[in-house]
Amino acid sequence: MRIGLIGLGRAGGVHFDAWKLMKGSQVVAVCDPSPVARRRARDLGIRTYTNPSVMLQTGELDAVVIAAPPADHADLATQCLERGLHVLCEKPLALTTWDALKMLQTASRRRRVLLLATKFRHVPELATARDLIASGKIGDPVAFEVSFCSPVDMSRRWNSQRARAGGGVIIDNGCHAFDIVSYLFGSVTRVQANLHKSQQRVSVEDGATIQVRAGDGVVGKLDVSWSLSTGRDSYVTVYSAKGTIEIGWRSSRVKFGTKDWEPLGGAYDKIDAHRRMLTCFVEACSGQGTPWISTVECLRTVAAVEAAYRSIHSGGWEWVDMKGMRERRASTRGRAPAAAASAGA
Repeated sequence: MRIGLIGLGRAGGVHFDAWKLMKGSQVVAVCDPSPVARRRARDLGIRTYTNPSVMLQTGELDAVVIAAPPADHADLATQCLERGLHVLCEKPLALTTWDALKMLQTASRRRRVLLLATKFRHVPELATARDLIASGKIGDPVAFEVSFCSPVDMSRRWNSQRARAGGGVIIDNGCHAFDIVSYLFGSVTRVQANLHKSQQRVSVEDGATIQVRAGDGVVGKLDVSWSLSTGRDSYVTVYSAKGTIEIGWRSSRVKFGTKDWEPLGGAYDKIDAHRRMLTCFVEACSGQGTPWISTVECLRTVAAVEAAYRSIHSGGWEWVDMKGMRERRASTRGRAPAAAASAGA
């Protein structure tokens, strides 16, 4: 497969390095406004562009990875899909559920693959945790914690610019957190978000705690912050009737009842997680594999972020309700697309 990469910043750079490990697929074109980023690609003999439309017009691509700022995702993905290209899109899929619906509708009409880059679904330790939960070996899940907290100066990053990112740390780190919950327990149904006291001079939120209800009633919390350091290694903890699971950056472990902790896996490997994801993406595009995330799950991740922001303003619990979203949008914009009616809210 011939891959085009739009955006060679931090996220795009990880994709770029992971594609180098792939056999039978390679990045042949890179689009980025930064001269430094383009030079990095040119040094490896890769064509570079400043305008994504020009790159797409070459007709020499099979698929595109979108790692540009979120405000551009919907337009870029639609352009790629309309040209018959498969798309792997970095999180968030779109700034609104309505835009995500239109993107997925275009993919369906053009018979092309559009997938959200949810790297944590390809972390072996999380897959093992999911199997333990699904098999009942760890007992009925009672509560959980997901923590994506790390002090990072965001004052000069586009992630803290609302017009480009769509929000702050909730839309940035919250996308992965909500997806992990969905992956382990089932759909996120309700959320209540509270902002942390701001620690950085940015115009968006830099920290939040989000209470979550998911699946058949399991409850938990998400801590997301660009300013807080928890000092903990684990980023996912699952409390169940028969034990506890901890998934960490350096190691993972499981405890059954009163027994001692048992190792569950090694350190988190970002490049390897991306390599596994890209392998699945190529297989899905070629018809030799199935997508790792469903259309409904992609939509509900966007809807969960929207619900979290609504909760900040309402001060209470908010439903992750795509049906309500469709009704509201239809009343203001006319009839919703056919894809909206079949999205399976």
